[in-house]
Amino acid sequence: MKWLWFAGVAIVLAAASACGGGDKAAPSLSDADLKNIVMVTSEGLPVPLTLQSDTATANAQAAGAFADPQKWAANYQKWGRTGGHEATFSAAGGQDAAAQTQAESYKTTGGAKDALAALRDFMTSGEALTTYTNLGYTDAKIDVVDAAKVGDDSSSYRLHVSYEGAQFDTLVIIFRRGPVLAQASVGGATDASDLTGVGALANQMDGRIQNILSEQPLSSQGN
Repeated sequence: MKWLWFAGVAIVLAAASACGGGDKAAPSLSDADLKNIVMVTSEGLPVPLTLQSDTATANAQAAGAFADPQKWAANYQKWGRTGGHEATFSAAGGQDAAAQTQAESYKTTGGAKDALAALRDFMTSGEALTTYTNLGYTDAKIDVVDAAKVGDDSSSYRLHVSYEGAQFDTLVIIFRRGPVLAQASVGGATDASDLTGVGALANQMDGRIQNILSEQPLSSQGN
């Protein structure tokens, strides 16, 4: 199955978003921390997961996935993105389904808030649909759905696309915990995949984020 979700967390700068100025410095998360967040287990899922790949996503690499890399690189710098990591998993038993997890850290909680606000604007705009069309998908549709509330703030979406005559659905939860922005996605063939469990993945990631942040002095975690 050609995976639906493009590389990197899809964020576009909203015209009215703030810049996070005056926010306290947040804990500095290493790539090992971010990898720990995304390397989820099958706990709470209807089928076991098998790791397919994981990779660090530096700003330049993440920006390079988009049509205007310079714009994205400037956005990442403005928001204070300090690193990212993503992992993809396949479902056991030959099911045409997959999962993806992503996490990225920011210098301040305010920067992560701005990034989440911009991402919401992106997901509900025509730009997101154009992105999928440019990737070769047809009949793209994105709906806001009521899924599990995760972290300090979260939004959930259901993506539907067609590719080479087959239809695919993906459930996505995007959430923020302090200065960390994260995403859990579960997708597959519309008539074959069980998309439940995305909430379990997101909550598993959120628990790991909380553990990492709790090891830092409270005074350094920002607002």
